[in-house]
This record gives sequence, structure tokens and C-alpha cells, in this order.
Amino acid sequence: SDNSRILSDAAAGADTVCGTLSSDTTWSSDVTLSCQVFVASGATLTINAGVTVYAYPDDGSGIAPALIILPGATIEASGSASAPITFTTGVTQDTATGRGLWGGLIVMGNAPVYQGTQEVEGITGQTYGGNDATESSGTLEYVRVWHGGSVIGENNEINGITLAGVGSGTTVRYCEVAFNLDDGFEMFGGTVNLKYISVLFVGDDAIDTDEGYQGMIQFAYVMIGATGNHGVEMDSKGDESPRSFPQLYSATFVHHLDGSPESVSSDDQFDATLRLREGTGGEFGNIIVTNVPNVGVLQNECGSETRTHTLPSSGAPDYLWFSPQNIIYGATGISAFDNQDSCASGGLSSARIQDPMLTLMPGTADEDTDFIDPRPKSGSPAYSSFDDTPSDSFYSTTQYMGAFDTDLWVSGWSWLSDNSRILSDAAAGADTVCGTLSSDTTW
Repeated sequence: SDNSRILSDAAAGADTVCGTLSSDTTWSSDVTLSCQVFVASGATLTINAGVTVYAYPDDGSGIAPALIILPGATIEASGSASAPITFTTGVTQDTATGRGLWGGLIVMGNAPVYQGTQEVEGITGQTYGGNDATESSGTLEYVRVWHGGSVIGENNEINGITLAGVGSGTTVRYCEVAFNLDDGFEMFGGTVNLKYISVLFVGDDAIDTDEGYQGMIQFAYVMIGATGNHGVEMDSKGDESPRSFPQLYSATFVHHLDGSPESVSSDDQFDATLRLREGTGGEFGNIIVTNVPNVGVLQNECGSETRTHTLPSSGAPDYLWFSPQNIIYGATGISAFDNQDSCASGGLSSARIQDPMLTLMPGTADEDTDFIDPRPKSGSPAYSSFDDTPSDSFYSTTQYMGAFDTDLWVSGWSWLSDNSRILSDAAAGADTVCGTLSSDTTW
């Protein structure tokens, strides 16, 4: 038990699940995955609020247990802030910050992807992709995926939450990946939209897109830590179709002033907080990037996409817009942009180099930092020169930069909340007071 060779009491006491679910199934109490569990096409897996899904670190044959929703299957996992659904390791070690201790959550669909179909990363023999851009693979709401990312082989790891060829009819809201050995969220093609997502201290990239992903993301909070890699790695396949076109608005990326990537699962060790490459298009607005140790935005392997700081009125997906109002801030002497090889001509070059004035965010914020508050202070540049919110009904209208205004939406359900690193809901919702009261005051 002391050396992580057996299950915890909670995982050992839960029902064990292994194999294929070929009919509708409901998990109303905790379960433990002893092998890879597949939900077959036509079947729906419902996970009730408050359920914890534990997993063995290994099925006995070198394969990491994971939950895989196959194309045509559906997952309905609707938790709440007070009763989130948690996926985590079942081993007994101190799992507060452990990584690579089981597989992850993989959802596969029939939405468009590069070359029509692809084989999913981390799993052998399963393909995704098709022509149904609006398909629904179900709901992930208040879902937490912690301590996963087991390495299957070289360049073959399981991400925290993989959305592969998943359509826009799928709901992904209030979801978190923490302490994954590989990427946090990875979207391979598809059109799924994500809102209110948190990624904490993963080993590789926090948010990774590739293979023609064309979805919208709003309200993303990322903490990279001293040894994580990129806050985003947005890829495409050069000028091949479909070109990736992520539309990312209202995001806060917190790096570490002494950060240097140490991921065992990464295909690069470029020391950059954001990486845009391989011809990706997209829109990036109302973004805060802080605690940058070296490079804010790295571009390489560009295609023929237009790279611009002026938002085009048409032409998607063949442009990459990075708002000049985005905030990049960090160590003395950082490079806000590094445009390499084919990106050197016409690369991105403009952002606001200003302290975003987050309420409490040390320059060396990491997994062992006692307390943080990522909301902007009054008077922060986050409240000036912000970008207009796109007109699509998916987006909430904002008048600030970054993932947070006064609503600390990770409170009550995030790893940060469970481990007392952020304010409670009640404290976060109260007025903030600091300094000297020199006249009569009533609270």
C-alpha cells in the first residue's frame, strides 16, 4: 500500500468494470476500471453526479485502463459544482500531484477530420472521423480528469480528455484536466466547442488541436508550472484540408518565470508559452499570457495562411488572427514572439506587453504554491482595450481580458478548490477589502 502496489480503500470497494458496454448503462455509484472500457456504437453511458471513476495503473499486460467512447456511442456525464464527476487513479500513493497513473477519457465521433478518418492516439485499432459536423457524442459537464496520461509507447500517450472527430452537438462545459503526464485537452479534428475549462500542471501541452479542428473555446484557465510545456500547441497539416481553425477567446495562461519543459511525452522542448504551427488558422482574442519565462508565442512551419493582427471579415479558415490587445508579460528580456523558418516573413508581432495585475499570482506559481487568485485587480489592463466577443450564440459577452472577471468559476469543484489553493464560493463572491479605513465604514 505504501508503495502504490495496491488499490486505495475507496477504489477497492467500488464495483469493477472491464471490457465493452454494448447497451445503455448507468453508473450511479463509484466504479473502478480494471482494463480499457469501450462504449459501443448505439450505446449510452450515463454517469451520475458525484460519481468517482477510479482506474488501475495497468491491466496486467502493460495496457493502461481508460474509458473510450466509440463513434456512434454517447456519454452523458453531468455533474455539478457541488457534485462533480471525477476520473482518477485508484492507487494508494500520495496522488495529490502524481502523473501517468492510469489512462484517460477518450471520446470519438464522426465529425470531419484530416484525411477523412484517423486512428486515435493512445489506443490501438480504433478510428474516428466522418461527415457529421453537428453530431452529438453527449455531455461532459463538471467532469474532472486527474493523474492520467500513461505512456503506451514512444509518441503514443493518452491525453487527459481526448476529443477525436467530435461534433458540435456535444456539450463540454466546466471540465478540468489536472496532473496528466501528456496533454490536457486534445482535439483531433472535429467541431466540438468547449467552455469553462481548466488545465493544471500537465506534463506536455495544456490545450492541443490538430487534424483540422474547427471549434470554439471560451473561458480557459491554464497553469503550466515549472516543468510543463506549452499552454497551447495548435497544429494543422500545412495547407491540407480541413485547415485547423480554433477560435479561442477569454483565456488566461499562467507560466512560471523559471519554467523549462521536462515532459517525457513531448515531441519538442521549445521553451514557449504558446505554440502555433503547421499552418493552423484560428482566432485568438481577449487572452492573458503571464509569467512567461522566455518566449510568449512561437510560430513555426507556417503554410499559406494569412497571419494578421487585424481581424478579417471573411476568409476562414485560411487566416490566423492574434489580437494586438492580447497581453503578454513575464521575465525581463522575454521575446513576445519568435517566428521561425517559414513563419519568419509575415509572422505575428504585436501584443500589449503589460502586467495583467492578477489579484494574487506569484511569478513562480506552481503545484506547491499555497494560494492564488487569478482574477484581475481593479485598474488592471484586462479591463481596457478588450476585443469584441464574436456574435455566435456560443459565446458569452465579456468586457475584460482573460478567463475571469469577478466570478471565480473554478471555485467549488476544481483541484485548486479541493486542495485549498483558491477562495471558497462564498469568499470569492464577497466584496474584497484591502488597506486602511480612515473614516467610518459599515460592512
